[in-house]
Amino acid sequence: MNKLKTACLPAGRVLLIIIFILALFFRFFNLSSIPPQPTVDEVSIGYNAYSILKTGADEYGNKFPILLRAYDDYRPALYVYLAVPFVGLFGLNPLAVRLPSVILSTLSVIAVYFLIKELAIGAKSIRLGKSQLDLSFVTTCLFAISPWHIYISRLGHEVNASFSFLIFGLLFFLRFINKQKWNLYLSALFFGLSFNSYQSTKLVAPLILAVLAILHFKTLIANKKTVIISAIIGFIVALPILSTSFDQNALIRFKATNLLEYSVDYFKIQKERLDENRAKGDLVGVLFDNRKVASGLLISKAYLSHLNPQWLFLNEGGEQFKAPALGLLYLFELPLSILGLLFLTRTGIPTKTVIFIFAWSVIAIIPGAITTGYAHPMRIFSILPVPQIFAAVGFLIFINYFQKFRPVVLAGSVFVAFIFALWFFHSYFTLVPRELSSHFQYGILNAFARAEKIEDRYEKVVVSNTDRLFESYMFYLYYKRYDPELYQKIGGTVSGGFAEEHRIDNYVFGRVDDKISKNTLYIINPHEEKEFMRVLYRIPYLNGETALLVAEIK
Repeated sequence: MNKLKTACLPAGRVLLIIIFILALFFRFFNLSSIPPQPTVDEVSIGYNAYSILKTGADEYGNKFPILLRAYDDYRPALYVYLAVPFVGLFGLNPLAVRLPSVILSTLSVIAVYFLIKELAIGAKSIRLGKSQLDLSFVTTCLFAISPWHIYISRLGHEVNASFSFLIFGLLFFLRFINKQKWNLYLSALFFGLSFNSYQSTKLVAPLILAVLAILHFKTLIANKKTVIISAIIGFIVALPILSTSFDQNALIRFKATNLLEYSVDYFKIQKERLDENRAKGDLVGVLFDNRKVASGLLISKAYLSHLNPQWLFLNEGGEQFKAPALGLLYLFELPLSILGLLFLTRTGIPTKTVIFIFAWSVIAIIPGAITTGYAHPMRIFSILPVPQIFAAVGFLIFINYFQKFRPVVLAGSVFVAFIFALWFFHSYFTLVPRELSSHFQYGILNAFARAEKIEDRYEKVVVSNTDRLFESYMFYLYYKRYDPELYQKIGGTVSGGFAEEHRIDNYVFGRVDDKISKNTLYIINPHEEKEFMRVLYRIPYLNGETALLVAEIK
């Protein structure tokens, strides 16, 4: 094995270009149509970007908001502003909403290559002819075809901006550590942007920075002036979100997903057990059955659920952010990751890097461990590309073991990776639309298109606001490209609450049962159909099953 070279040979550059093209293909191919319909978050981001573009205000009439109120969850608004120029160029459609995510996610593939270069200075590599097979190259290969990254990166969502900015921030910080001082200014800029982008990163980014500061304390102290200027830059960039972080509205999202707050049944059992222990004088029971211990166990359970190999590498069917029959990571990465974990310290990677990689992975899971709905791929998205680093180390160890047969082993490994990537291509681009269109509330826009043709025959149109028609008012605004100025003049959105009713022209969005009358058109879920209704249209999912109904009273 030879020391890692600082520059790729021509063959290496060609391979990197091929990897980048592959990353581009997986992230841009058929982007307008897959996912098969904009998600509930995408229509909100898209319409609010459209509204800000036209009026400078969101759906509520708030001028240039720092927090996007949206469905009363008050998320950081940065991604909406990133979408504004694309909505201006391409109109209000899925492509415009998704392009900022996909562009940043593709750039993050390149950034990962250079990030690992900085992390793995001094690591061992393998010579193959005139080229070097090193950790940065293998990690980038795996990251470029990662099911986890591809799936989420194709969604128009703030998590992708936040993740990409975090990777850029790490890259420039390490370049600063490796004697390029001005890079710390860029690092501060991107860490600030990451902090501004997504709720989970408001916890992850400061903790990662704290670890970096501890590991590289001497270097930071030796460059006080640069550090102070960078801190000022980062503070200024993060100030918009910092100024709202302790606002009650900013805390709504966390309160709504707080694991301890919403585990009522769990703590009810714990309290009953504690009361019984006290009544019986069981001091050991009182010691172990109290709320603090119960809270620790609950958070530990949520945390460890994200390390479950079954959740990471397999798919029981219809799981969130997974293509059918595939996990978040490829199954072939499992043995490689185990091998990488066992031999990470023997690869020549600096000790500080090893500590940082483990700290990074531990920190990234925290947001998923303190919120409901665990295990959650999006909330721990910032753990990437750590799994790919472990798998890449394992692969290098594996291929180095077969020194006499490296070309054969390498060819076989490439073939295996190709087969899995091809499998993912089929699963995502064919099976996701066909089998999982219900995940995207598919059918709402088609239902509005049907209703639009006959709505003049009725006094009003009643649209349900439950199940597949959840937050249907926003899908309507998005579908109609409803004039934001007019919408704000008639009152705009009053509340985005889950059970809130909305009225827009002759459309009413809310409960159906208390709005039964003649001369009314209904857009409803199948289970809301009444015996006295006449179904005019059945709106199908892409698998042929009925998604929604357009009906009237007989």
